[in-house]
Amino acid sequence: MKAHKSLFWLLLLTVFVMACKKEYSYEKGKLNPSAGSLQSGTTGDCLGSVVQGTYKLDTTLNDSNYVDVKVDVTTAGDYTIRTDTINGFYFSATGAFTATGENTVRLQGNGKPQSLGSNIFTVTYDSSQCTFSVITLVGGGGTAVYTLQGAPNDCDPGTTQGTYAAGIATNSSNTATVNVDVTTVGTYSIVTTPVNGVTFTASGTFSGPGAQAIVLNASGTPTAEGSFTIPVTVGSTTCSFPLTVVSGAIDYFPRTTNSNWSYQFDGNPMDTLFQNVISQTQSALGNTYNVFMFNDGSGADTLGYFRKTSGDYYQYLDVGFFFGLDHDVWGEYIFLKDNVAAGIPWTSGVFTDTYTDTTSGSTVPISVRFKETIQQKDVAVTVQGTTYQNTIVVLEEYEYTFDGGATWTALPFSSTNYYARNVGLIKLDFVDSSGSANSYLQELTRAEVF
Repeated sequence: MKAHKSLFWLLLLTVFVMACKKEYSYEKGKLNPSAGSLQSGTTGDCLGSVVQGTYKLDTTLNDSNYVDVKVDVTTAGDYTIRTDTINGFYFSATGAFTATGENTVRLQGNGKPQSLGSNIFTVTYDSSQCTFSVITLVGGGGTAVYTLQGAPNDCDPGTTQGTYAAGIATNSSNTATVNVDVTTVGTYSIVTTPVNGVTFTASGTFSGPGAQAIVLNASGTPTAEGSFTIPVTVGSTTCSFPLTVVSGAIDYFPRTTNSNWSYQFDGNPMDTLFQNVISQTQSALGNTYNVFMFNDGSGADTLGYFRKTSGDYYQYLDVGFFFGLDHDVWGEYIFLKDNVAAGIPWTSGVFTDTYTDTTSGSTVPISVRFKETIQQKDVAVTVQGTTYQNTIVVLEEYEYTFDGGATWTALPFSSTNYYARNVGLIKLDFVDSSGSANSYLQELTRAEVF
């Protein structure tokens, strides 16, 4: 009985300490520094950047000259975001983030362009960078006057690039191209009406008149597969182009390289966790596992090793450490099945070692295992204000036996895990049914899946 009680408290402490680390970061020169990263594409371009204003040779920039960039905030607080100085001018912003998640920051232009041509600026925030370009014009300027080729019918050429899949967020590879006729040079901005969860935008400056191509960048997540029509409007001209959305891959725990997630504990924006997938893999038990890292503010470290076969999702871990056994006992278990119905339970393999009671000093043989049960299948779950469709809810329990498996006893705590299709773990609710204060809630604040 003493061994039983000690095992429970040791396991409870192990799980709680591993999962509930607090993140505190400090940025020189700020009393309450924020943390996060600029959103950027695979080529380093600032995602969602919107350049506004006209940039003329030897003309001082004013309030109309600015650039909007997107930032994934993991820790609310003060910020300073700035570009380098190129061709005599730069962009900067200071302020405070009051909430985590995606934020748009307006960088104000400063200085005076000294020569003509394209200028590529590098934006820096925290430890992240991205780029955008600004074209300097000769005199004139203002808002461009132009029309869409193909209006009022199909846009010319009206082609899309990249793959659009239901339930999978668009990225920098998802674009569309339309041709325009420019009669007056200047700045332009195009924003389409959202269709099936997707919006196309483009902005910039025309440096000369005539026929030109505009590349629109997609944003958002397609909500359904099928064929859709995207209308584009410029002034009094409108054309449209087709968008085909294919069936999204079914993966409730993505493991693709560079995919990353941010979590918050117990509703506290200062208690967070950043998790990402690195390119290296781990070989064990004749299998290959993707490596997940976590950073709670004290530095990056390995979070776990994961793989998927058909509809079964496996974690490879030191079970001995997890359960507080006397030795390392490495093995894997299935923590999720996306190919079974609600109400279906299963148990892991049996892991056997010894357990030493620190109070009495006695050592006993013990076997442990994980027990999983699908509680709900493909339901809508709202976390931190975002509703995730197609979510599987799994109850994870922990069992042990001292008699070789004749009688299995459940430890008095469990975790309920919520996995959203093509997003991953969105919520973890750890409950200590013994009534102690060691329960906690882990919730997703942002995700980027590649």
